[in-house]
Amino acid sequence: MSKGVLIIVLVYIVLLACIGIYFNKRNRNNRDFYVTRDRIPGWAIAISERATTSSSWMMLGGTGAVYTMGISGLWLFFGLYLSLIIYWFWFAKAFKKENDLNPQLTLTSFIAARWGSHEKIIRLLCALIIAVFYIIYAASNLVGAGKTVNSLFGYDVVPTMIVVAVIITAYAALGGLGSIIYNDLIQAVIMCFALIVLPIIAWVQVFQNGGFVENLSASGPDYMALFGGLTTGSAFLLVFNQSSYIWGNFGMDTVTRKVMAIKKEEDIKSGRVAGLVTGFLWYGGVFSIGITGLCLYGAGTFDDPETLFPTMVNDLLPRGLSVLVLCGVIAAIMSTCADQILAVTGAISVDIVQKVFNVNMNEKNALIFSKLLLASVGVATFLFALNSGELVMNMVSFAWSGMGSSLGPVVLLTMLDRKASGSGMIAALIAGSGLTLIWGEISFLTAVDVKFGAFFIALFAGILVSRLIPNKEGTRNHCKKNSKE
Repeated sequence: MSKGVLIIVLVYIVLLACIGIYFNKRNRNNRDFYVTRDRIPGWAIAISERATTSSSWMMLGGTGAVYTMGISGLWLFFGLYLSLIIYWFWFAKAFKKENDLNPQLTLTSFIAARWGSHEKIIRLLCALIIAVFYIIYAASNLVGAGKTVNSLFGYDVVPTMIVVAVIITAYAALGGLGSIIYNDLIQAVIMCFALIVLPIIAWVQVFQNGGFVENLSASGPDYMALFGGLTTGSAFLLVFNQSSYIWGNFGMDTVTRKVMAIKKEEDIKSGRVAGLVTGFLWYGGVFSIGITGLCLYGAGTFDDPETLFPTMVNDLLPRGLSVLVLCGVIAAIMSTCADQILAVTGAISVDIVQKVFNVNMNEKNALIFSKLLLASVGVATFLFALNSGELVMNMVSFAWSGMGSSLGPVVLLTMLDRKASGSGMIAALIAGSGLTLIWGEISFLTAVDVKFGAFFIALFAGILVSRLIPNKEGTRNHCKKNSKE
């Protein structure tokens, strides 16, 4: 590594540490640690949410998916962007309004606190789902870091994952959500740079080498087709399967906790503009990299399509720019991984230890315990990543389904279905997470993406069981004020 690269990396690490130290001094209790004590602007929360959601799985897995599919890869981004529109035009406001009736620190508490005698079992199920699937999700980011650095500079994967894991764990443990959000802003700038500069250079190369249509057609006619050469029912399934990420946001603790950090409703408006603009730039950049990569290299060139992005960086950018783009990937990884580790920590510390097992701690000890636990979660995430042989995209898809298909239906039923019951919530949680685990083993189900199928089956299970087994208490706890965790 050259001295210039080393200086850039060290400056970046020092900046992250300074932000972590600043928020460490402001964190007095778990509420400060998990949802912040300060009013954070809506635009900052929105950009942080995008940085968290659009991480290495987008820059590596998303570009690789478009390279594999061609034009039909647009449907993946159709679902993601439609989800973003729903999130900022409806979900953020509705979720904040519901949570303000009974303020909570975590998504698990938001769900469980409303169901009376079912609270502990729901809390335990939600926390376990978050812990298991978010560790897989966070591990995918460490794998992505190793792949990128190895492809660009030839460094070993394991040492890279160790360094990234230590940095992430350190600043997240120091500052909690506040440091994560402001670090996300810095990382988002770098990510935007990477997703704007590389596509521009790649498009110039495509048009210098014969043009877009000619190059893409050379890979085969299906790569030029909006539906990948499929017709009728198969094309319909393609659209639904590729856009199935739309349902996941409702069940993501890292997404809902950003809404919990919104202090005033007017911040949602500024967040809406920032989120939609940033999302458009990022998704457009990822699609452009994938499709230009297909034009420049041809189909089937890569054994691992997730190496397309770092390969294009190496081939198309000068060394100095390639370092900055590398920082963009590492930034994406850090923003997501830190938030996911914090989500697992909150699920275990607040929801299992303090609420399920009734371990009482004063505010200072609870905060110390959360920070120590976060460090342990960081180690567990690294160990899982070390032993994972999966593609980043596969790991993300699995984790997204596990949480989106179980917690997503439960969140929507909690917000919208006044006849929903605690038994119905348990049924939805078990159905969504259970189907995610076995979906690929049931041959007649595999034609439909698990993120789509499991979500709606779990939603139906929650509605059906709620009607069959209504709450014995009559009404759920919507308006009980409980601002302390």
